[in-house]
Amino acid sequence: MAAPQFTPEEIEFLEPTTLFIEWGDGHQSLFSHRELREKCECAACIDEWTREPILDPNTLPADIRILHAEPTGRYGLNLHFSDRHQTGIYSFRSLRENCPCSQCSEESAPAGAREAPPLAQPDRPSETLPGDSSHDA
Repeated sequence: MAAPQFTPEEIEFLEPTTLFIEWGDGHQSLFSHRELREKCECAACIDEWTREPILDPNTLPADIRILHAEPTGRYGLNLHFSDRHQTGIYSFRSLRENCPCSQCSEESAPAGAREAPPLAQPDRPSETLPGDSSHDA
């Protein structure tokens, strides 16, 4: 069984472009749709041999959004973006380890590093992702 800090209890789209995850240990993460798209590690976005980026973030539409998310087994999400990209798998472990909140940024930053700016708070919740409880299956 996965550790609670890597097990999502709730996954929601928040408007306008934020993915919200509440983890099994109560921690909450907010991810920008754009940042997730830019950090995709699929073979179309990252060279499989060199690990060098292939995707140029400047080619992404300014209004990029996640349109749909599908559970990938019990370990992650396959995100479908408005630019028709849908081959990236985002593991729950990777999402949690890359949580952009100030608490997580401080814990993972070297001593003396600057604190990351907080994400803007979304205006309102929009919808719960279909199948967001599939991790219990």
